[in-house]
Amino acid sequence: MGKSLFLKGDSGEGKTTLLFQCLKPYRAVTGGFFSQRLVDENGDTAGFRLASAKEEWEPKGVYREGLADVFLRRTKDGMVLFPQVFLSTGRKLLTGNGEEKFILMDEIGGAELLIPEFMEAVHDCLDGPKLCIGVIKSRKNYATMMSRNGSCPFAPRLRDMLEAEVLKNQDNQLLTYWRKDTETARERVLNYIREGIS
Repeated sequence: MGKSLFLKGDSGEGKTTLLFQCLKPYRAVTGGFFSQRLVDENGDTAGFRLASAKEEWEPKGVYREGLADVFLRRTKDGMVLFPQVFLSTGRKLLTGNGEEKFILMDEIGGAELLIPEFMEAVHDCLDGPKLCIGVIKSRKNYATMMSRNGSCPFAPRLRDMLEAEVLKNQDNQLLTYWRKDTETARERVLNYIREGIS
């Protein structure tokens, strides 16, 4: 069986929804994190929060001042990154409490690529004994994000290196997900989870 399973694909296809549906019966043995999109009173994106897999799986939340673990926040000058969230909360969530069978990473391959200490923790998970499951930001989605928010010139190469790291292990699975193939993808994800539990 695969040690890690990641989905990639266009934004809005339902990758996170599929993972949440498949993992729901196994929440008690799932650690890690998901990126929660935060919206303002108009429904516009206000930022993103690093949320624990142990809390309610709500991919979208309402932004309010003082909300913990917001790692990207929209300001009048554009998106501002708060790397400390990855250095503290992020690394802690990847470590877990020792009882998890799965480490959720939904998603990786964005702003955190520029935080070496957090990416070291990601690579430790990929090389470690627990099963990793999640979403890797696709090249297309990453390019869209960069066109909106800007980034350093070598960041796309870091995203590609992350994908290559996953593919380095022949037992790992990296599935390109399209909504039209939901049932096929669901069965592959469920098989991966069942084998991991057994």
